[in-house]
Amino acid sequence: MPSQQERVRKCLSMLLVRLPFYGALALRLEHRVLSSKDAVSMQIFTAATDGKRIFYRAQFLQNLSDADLVFLIAHETLHAALSHPLRGADKEDVHAWNIAADDTVNRLLEPDFERLPEFAVTVKPDVFGLTETQWERMSTEAKYLFLAKERKGKSGAIVKQEEKEAEGGCDFLPMSHDAPTPEQWQQWIKEATDFAESARGHGTVPAWVDELVLASGKAKVPWQKVLHQFVQQRVISHWNYPPSRRYQAVALLPKPQRERYGILGVAIDTSGSITSEQLEQFWREVLAIRKDYPRLTIRLVTCDAEVTSDEIFPPFVPLPEAKELKGRGGTDFRPAFERFKQPPVPEAVVYLTDGMGDYPTAPPPYPVLWILSRPEPHWREHLPFGSAILLEGSNWDDEEL
Repeated sequence: MPSQQERVRKCLSMLLVRLPFYGALALRLEHRVLSSKDAVSMQIFTAATDGKRIFYRAQFLQNLSDADLVFLIAHETLHAALSHPLRGADKEDVHAWNIAADDTVNRLLEPDFERLPEFAVTVKPDVFGLTETQWERMSTEAKYLFLAKERKGKSGAIVKQEEKEAEGGCDFLPMSHDAPTPEQWQQWIKEATDFAESARGHGTVPAWVDELVLASGKAKVPWQKVLHQFVQQRVISHWNYPPSRRYQAVALLPKPQRERYGILGVAIDTSGSITSEQLEQFWREVLAIRKDYPRLTIRLVTCDAEVTSDEIFPPFVPLPEAKELKGRGGTDFRPAFERFKQPPVPEAVVYLTDGMGDYPTAPPPYPVLWILSRPEPHWREHLPFGSAILLEGSNWDDEEL
């Protein structure tokens, strides 16, 4: 009978063959199987990562099928790749952070596995009055805030019973001093993407990878490319239309496709924290959006502490080369999202801002891309939902990000 360490090596190979993206990331980590005595001394009930290593309790692995062990390896690998041990280091409620991070990882992995193992923890967002779509678009930090508050009242938001979580949940260890940095993981994610596509072809990389890589200010990807992918995936859809009747007898004739161009919401922060130079840059970027996507309907909203303008630009209607952007009051993102609730409701929203203001408590029912210019320090911790990219050409201190 193979040892549990040998099983981990075998399942690592299985993960690399079946899901090369996750397998390539898993190979960046050390994998150690612990005896019951060592696991108890480290307070590891199932498996855990310190950002550099994954530790497995041998007794726990004995009860797992190979398929569940493959999932567990991918699960812990994603915790490390997403820097969950580092991001959770300052959280007061460690258990709530663990649940929020587990929920994020399990939802990202679910499309690539036939089923979630019994030990996989997920959250019921309806307890918080949120839909599944709203919950999935939230950052792990935003989920944590909901969970930490609700755990005080024992809401039952967790799908598994809490007394079973200690037995089945996955835990974090203190961040290792020699753990890879978030920037190193960003590079490895890019390399894993290239490896997976070369090994299995396009379409084998999880859909969430683009948003993750591009949300990082350290990612070496032009922001225009991010916006292009965002618009293509969120606002422009494709549908089939039947071929001409004269060709209907040809059974294998591929169906032609047409594109449907929807409504893109563009919000510009005109508050007092935005300089005249930033406003000019914001407008140049909006003009670039119109130039690249002339067929889109653009709904343009400017907002400081309140909405100062709301305009609709139908397809092919040009935007003025120069525009006076009114505002310069306080910063509140909520009025813009309230305005977008009114028809015509956009399929997606791009918000140009420095990120310093009051956010809605719940995400909108459409995806949001924040384009940040000179963001505040630790802006990632304050962004409650959506994806974010840093505007190319902005000036900031790298150490603050």
